[in-house]
Amino acid sequence: MHEHLSTKSEDTLTCFTAAIDWPVEMVYAEAWILPFDRYNPLEQAVLQILERFRDHLPSLKDAAEKLGIMDPVFIEAILHQMIEKGILEKTDTSSPLNFAGCRINTSFSQRENKSPAIEKHGVQFCFDAVTSEHIPVPPEAFTDCPTNPVIEPKKLPAHRTHLGLDKARQLAEKQREPFMSESAGLIELTVLPERGKYLWQTLPVTCSTQHDGSLRCQIEQESEQQQEWLDQLDTKHPLFRKLQIRNSEKRVLTTN
Repeated sequence: MHEHLSTKSEDTLTCFTAAIDWPVEMVYAEAWILPFDRYNPLEQAVLQILERFRDHLPSLKDAAEKLGIMDPVFIEAILHQMIEKGILEKTDTSSPLNFAGCRINTSFSQRENKSPAIEKHGVQFCFDAVTSEHIPVPPEAFTDCPTNPVIEPKKLPAHRTHLGLDKARQLAEKQREPFMSESAGLIELTVLPERGKYLWQTLPVTCSTQHDGSLRCQIEQESEQQQEWLDQLDTKHPLFRKLQIRNSEKRVLTTN
């Protein structure tokens, strides 16, 4: 840690600069992507309905009206064909065929004379391990061995094991992942917790000793949530005590 001591006039507090280590969580996952443009127009329409309206799937009649098809039987027929091809699988065999009783077959693979396979892509997400904020562009420099951690490594939470599909879509779009486009849909995401890890980002701070002897640290280029979290720490937090000790040692060296 590099520190620089600066003593202001007697009307102001003693300040010094230091560095603290902030944890970030790296989450690795497999994303299953459905390339709509590889299917015929009716298949595309069915796939987009199942992918984009899976929480509120329409009836065959409503879907036919939206697609400008006079008879819902044509929608039922395309569902049958897609099940036969292996693109879809029927989840409810006791009810008449409809959207609610079907789902996209994520195990569908390339076979002769069949539609192309669903694509699988690796994707990485980065989160602030303290505030849980998503970090679209992770910092380039990390360390595995923190010197002044804001939280003890052993107190970090367990690695994430799940990300909701809607959340994953939002994060991937925010990161401008190349597989996210109007002609493709993210239909499944599997987090790989065994690959997850914590890394530490070194943040420069300006520390000021208050009149009551406590220490306040101002993070340079911080997010609002980071600073709020740091401000609510107890003044007896090990991080503050460590920085104050280093400050006292520096003052002694400077005096001598």
